[in-house]
Amino acid sequence: MAAALLWGLAQCSLAGCRATGSEQEPAPASQQAATAVPGAALTTVSAALRMGPSSVAPVGATDAGAPPLVRVSELAAAVPPDACSPTMAYIPGGDFWMGSPRLRSVRDELPRFFTRVASFCLDTYEVTSASYAQCVEHGQCSEPHGTQETCNYGRREDHPVNCVDWQQADAYCKSQGSRLPTELEWEYAARGGEHYYPYAWGGEPPDARTCWKANQSCPVGSYPPGAFGVRDLSGNVWEWTHDWYGEYPWPKLDGRAKVFRGGGWSRRRESSLSTTLRGRTQPRNWGSHLGFRCARLAQGAECPFGPGDEPGLCRQGVLDAECADGQSFNGQRCAPAGAPVCPPGQEPSPGHGCVRRGGAPAGL
Repeated sequence: MAAALLWGLAQCSLAGCRATGSEQEPAPASQQAATAVPGAALTTVSAALRMGPSSVAPVGATDAGAPPLVRVSELAAAVPPDACSPTMAYIPGGDFWMGSPRLRSVRDELPRFFTRVASFCLDTYEVTSASYAQCVEHGQCSEPHGTQETCNYGRREDHPVNCVDWQQADAYCKSQGSRLPTELEWEYAARGGEHYYPYAWGGEPPDARTCWKANQSCPVGSYPPGAFGVRDLSGNVWEWTHDWYGEYPWPKLDGRAKVFRGGGWSRRRESSLSTTLRGRTQPRNWGSHLGFRCARLAQGAECPFGPGDEPGLCRQGVLDAECADGQSFNGQRCAPAGAPVCPPGQEPSPGHGCVRRGGAPAGL
């Protein structure tokens, strides 16, 4: 994995977090200016993008054990008024290539794979310190870690809450009847679905479009909305996702590190704000660069490949993958012609590809 992806918690010297990183960046001379600050009542921004037909025809291979595939055209055409709560943006489902083309990517963004996403709801804004404080007051959340100046809790109510580990982010979302977004949901929303944006706002350079090259975070919503009306998916703070880190194309059953996405306020390289870039760290780690937002399935949404392992999650499916070295996707993995569906000692697991016999995750 490239050094840029292994930086872990790169701002540990500022945040006092319990992790090591390999890409420490010097703090910029001044904080990037913020524009309008949202008021106490955050309202949903209507979805501004319209999904077009897929440019790639899916192949017939499906996930072993999955129910019959639900076509996008068979999903509910009319969006009910209560599909999402007022503080969440509606993300219409669709067909999607996740990851990067082979000639333009780093190893852990490969292989690019073709899948189908159910309609879901995503917080329009990153969870703020004020919102998190209410959860603490109600006894459903624990106080964030750290007392460093760049930790926002108790200091900056309209900034994203940061200095929280994965368990704290997960607990907050569950207290709201939601959950952390999956990697697939996060990338789909950030890239505008089939628009495949390099940044959450489109293809323009980051300056004046997000909070970066700063010495602390910015108030949520300080910059114009991006895809589907969501704010700050690229920049401000990196965001925890639901998933364990592992090789594409399948989410892992277990692991050692959780994935975070999006780039943060201290980043000085445009590549750090890429909508395909994956960061990872152990769930117990935290830092002032790292926050989160919540997600849930839209009311009435259909899971194209069936329900997932946990309530409120859809099972992931893989319809095709861009394999290398003359291999092809056999429904579970990239393999040479005539090879078994899974390697020796592994077996198919619905929604997780090939895993070691007995349920242990393969390929970690």
